[in-house]
Amino acid sequence: MTESKNVRTAMNMRFGAFEIDLEGRRLLKRGMPITLRKQSFQVLAALMEQPGEIVTREELRRRLWSSETFVDFDVALNSAVSRLRDALGDSADSASFIETIPKRGYRFVVPIAKRPAVAVMPLVDRAAEARDEYFSDGLTDELIRVLSRIDGLRVTARSVVFRFKGQPWDARQVGRELGVEAVLEGSVWRSGDRIRITVNLVGVKDGFNLWAQRFDSILGDLFDIQDKVCAAVAEALHVRLAVRVSESRPSNVSAYVQHLKGEYLLKKRRPDDVRRAFAYFLEAIRLEPGYAEPYYGAAMFYNVSAAYGALPPQSALREAEDLLTKGLALDENSPSLQSTLGMLRVFQWRWAEAEQAYKRAISLEPTNAFPHMAYPILCSFLGRHEEALLHAGKAVELEPLDLMTNFRLLQANYYSRHYEEAVRCGRIAIELTPDSPYTCFYLALSLAAVALKDEAWTVANTGKKLNDRLQLGEGYFGYVAGVLGHTVEARSVVGELEARREKGYSPALPIAWTYLGLGETTAALEWLEKALAEHDPFLGSAMVFPGYDAIREQPRFRWLEHQLKLST
Repeated sequence: MTESKNVRTAMNMRFGAFEIDLEGRRLLKRGMPITLRKQSFQVLAALMEQPGEIVTREELRRRLWSSETFVDFDVALNSAVSRLRDALGDSADSASFIETIPKRGYRFVVPIAKRPAVAVMPLVDRAAEARDEYFSDGLTDELIRVLSRIDGLRVTARSVVFRFKGQPWDARQVGRELGVEAVLEGSVWRSGDRIRITVNLVGVKDGFNLWAQRFDSILGDLFDIQDKVCAAVAEALHVRLAVRVSESRPSNVSAYVQHLKGEYLLKKRRPDDVRRAFAYFLEAIRLEPGYAEPYYGAAMFYNVSAAYGALPPQSALREAEDLLTKGLALDENSPSLQSTLGMLRVFQWRWAEAEQAYKRAISLEPTNAFPHMAYPILCSFLGRHEEALLHAGKAVELEPLDLMTNFRLLQANYYSRHYEEAVRCGRIAIELTPDSPYTCFYLALSLAAVALKDEAWTVANTGKKLNDRLQLGEGYFGYVAGVLGHTVEARSVVGELEARREKGYSPALPIAWTYLGLGETTAALEWLEKALAEHDPFLGSAMVFPGYDAIREQPRFRWLEHQLKLST
């Protein structure tokens, strides 16, 4: 049974990287709240209600202070406007947002976008066993992804809504906290080929259902159900559902289920989970070779394994190339496949082709955080730091609580040598995702750069414990240990990594980094040349990693840089 109720929804307003929730009295920048005092917020609200028009100082006085209030009005208003400008990064001399009209008042000078907002909460798995969690999470992800592609609709990021997973919550309370007008909630039950999906779209203002429906069907109808849910949400919130972009969908639903299992594990980011995800992606490909999306996940296994040093890069990247060639032949408009191709081209030092793939991915799905998150590493390697920071910031805006988006913003700031900002971003990232070894290592690098040595060493040791002995992480630890004067620990890293090479493949680059940290530049250059011969995928960092400064002017290093740039 279906019920619907069309109501007038309040609109959040967006300008630049900012969004204002008038009802909730919140200002957000790239999805994260900004502290703003009450009077400064009231000034902003008054200006945004009349964009492009002069709001007089007298109007603001009446709005901010009652006639019974005794205050030095000029000083108080100037202070409120000044704090507002500080929060927005604006200035009176060069106004980007708020223009001062001498002796009259102020004017808001940028266009304001108004659009309704919805949060898709994690669907509850009603199966008797928790083994189907991948299925309910996968359906939630797909609803978020498809709804995010609707022009005029703002959808709360996956990383934000999933923090409510497994916890009791109230739709109205969550909606107010997230600054949305509606919350989509529901549940999934699956037994064999039968599925039951129940969904409710709840209006935050009054708690009424704007739309609700239960679907009792078979797995084969799953995509049709997803389309119906998205269409109903768009209609209830009065936004136009554009013609759906043609995309790869499997005819074999069992292949889709295997793909969901792989995606579920891949999002966990842990090496063991990436390996397990690989098996599910291969099974999805076996079940339906003509289904494009699993090829990206399988290729990601090889990309990541080569980068971490778990597999020899030349053979691993050839496997990734083969998978991506097959996947893109099936669907060249897949943002996931194009982004993964961009990553592969960076690891192959084919910079121009990497650029093409990333830009294609971003143009295909601008609201997808993945290409915005991946692209900055190419920009950083090529010395385009402002561009790297722009896309890293956009990735955080799209997925503010995600491990990789926050890591990439930290990394981009470190490579651009904005060390204080890198420390700030790193501390936020650690608080959000404390189990990420590479976040720990880059925070440690940044802390060492600003002479916070004790904290750097503590954070580096935390990273080492989380690293699971992967060679890339050992190299970061070895470098930090050497730089901070922990020579015994650094030489232990060198000894272990060199011993691993006697038993099989182990990358040369982490050894070079550790020797750099120890200040042994001749040995570092020798190992860098070995890394070049082995086509180490992360050697592109030689262009920007501050650790190379000690050898950057040496002829052997200049030759190495030249070899890397030959592929531009």
